[in-house]
Amino acid sequence: RSELVLALVPVVDSSPAADSPEVHAIVELFLSPGSSPAVQRGWRELLETVAMVASDFHLRGQLRTLRDERGLYDQSIELIQRFQRSNQLQPTAYEVANEGRRFVTADRLSVVAKRGSEWKLLAASGVERVESRADVTKRLQALAAATSDWGEPVEYSDAASKNLDELPPALARLVEQHVDESQARELVAVPVYAAGTPEDGDRTKPPRTIAVLVAEQFTTDADEFSAQRVLELAKLCEPALTQAIDFDRFPMRASLRWANRWDRIQTKLGLTKLITALAGVLLLVATLALVRIDYEVSAPATLQSTIQRDVFATTDGNVADIKFKHGDQVSAGDVLAVLHDPELLLNVQRVAGEIATTRKRLEAIAVTRTDRQVREETSTDKLPLAAEAEQLEKRLASLLTQQQILAQRRDALTLKSPIDGTVLTLDVQNLLRTRPVQRGQVLLTVSDTSGPWRLVAEVPQARIGQILQAQETASRQLPARFRLAGETDQTYVGEVASISTNAVLDTDGLDQESPAFEVRIDIDEKEDILARPGMSAEVRILCGRRSLGYVWLHDIWETIYSWLIF
Repeated sequence: RSELVLALVPVVDSSPAADSPEVHAIVELFLSPGSSPAVQRGWRELLETVAMVASDFHLRGQLRTLRDERGLYDQSIELIQRFQRSNQLQPTAYEVANEGRRFVTADRLSVVAKRGSEWKLLAASGVERVESRADVTKRLQALAAATSDWGEPVEYSDAASKNLDELPPALARLVEQHVDESQARELVAVPVYAAGTPEDGDRTKPPRTIAVLVAEQFTTDADEFSAQRVLELAKLCEPALTQAIDFDRFPMRASLRWANRWDRIQTKLGLTKLITALAGVLLLVATLALVRIDYEVSAPATLQSTIQRDVFATTDGNVADIKFKHGDQVSAGDVLAVLHDPELLLNVQRVAGEIATTRKRLEAIAVTRTDRQVREETSTDKLPLAAEAEQLEKRLASLLTQQQILAQRRDALTLKSPIDGTVLTLDVQNLLRTRPVQRGQVLLTVSDTSGPWRLVAEVPQARIGQILQAQETASRQLPARFRLAGETDQTYVGEVASISTNAVLDTDGLDQESPAFEVRIDIDEKEDILARPGMSAEVRILCGRRSLGYVWLHDIWETIYSWLIF
């Protein structure tokens, strides 16, 4: 009869630290009847040797498995730490997309999150900035919305063993459209639920989907890519995305940002320095709010003489002669220029000829009427001599009136200085001689440079309201101080004389800034100014007293106010 030989094979742990070896297999050996004890002993030793080798092989296999699991564990811990590094949504999504792609060994991993009632592609691996209007972005957002409604992972592969028959028709159509456009060979879309959803007390409510991970593989040579890895990644990033989405709400985001800044400041400065800094800030704010100083509106200005006149062209024509040049002193009545109007000269000659002709005809009629041999007879084709003479006299009176008017217009061709002063127009000879001019055109400017003087300031529209408000509340004219260009150590004073009621719009520069208002400032006659007409100056108009903070920071305040109001 046969004999049964048994051997126990420990294959897990035979180290001294183990309490007892774990048995995984029993080897049975059947020998033929009549085997000698030596043969049985040899087979037993062989079986023990085989059992030891098998046990060692099994231990090494388990060691490799434990090492792989330990590596996966370490990688998962590292991923969780990287995901939790920031509490802001966009950096967190960027870390999930780029670091998670290596974890799932996919060609592209996209993170689509639900923002309000819409889905938004936050990040895609290998892309620094997501183009929201791109077609691939819209397809991924639509696929994420459909996957969230489905509530389960979506897996697609172009292999024959996997298809989309089990998916809803709308979701299957979105997957097909996306893979057709992106040329993906494999696709896995996994919903990410809000952390803590399974532990809620009301288990009848569906879990809240906060994001969808879409992993795509464009080649078939990646054996490690699988839906299980994407599911594991969804679990790993679930707490970080939940925290980032919760903190992304406006009150929470602003509060957290300021809390972090406050903590950094407190840690860096310490309590004593922090209290000192806060006291300094409060003192500065109190100083800016309570201390009042003069508030002045500054504007560019031009120096002009109070007595200044422009000489206009009296008719259309050409400049025949220029009697003076720039800087010459002239007296009232001096001839400055002479104009030439060919049409006026022709009219003068025509009227003179008509007057001469009319007078000769009147003389001829007078001679004819004094001849007694000629009878006053009326013909059918001619007027009586008396009627014709009366008609010619009226025509002569009209021609004489025209001649007088033409003579006045001819005298007006001679342009004379209206005042005693200096010719201010630059390069008069080259600018006007033999040049055509139009009636009403300013040809020359004469100014009394001995004074008094005034400033013409151009105040921007953004500041004219402050000047008008100060003028209404002031009991006298607003004071002003100015400094001429080139004089850095001398300041002069004056007062506002008038403010233009409207801003003059230049039709040639409609694309330029809004036109300024003209403010005229009379200069104190006691001031000894070494001035020249046309000098530029910087004027400051006093508009009362305001807080120090408003005087220094009113531009910033007005900008912020316009943002808040408009």
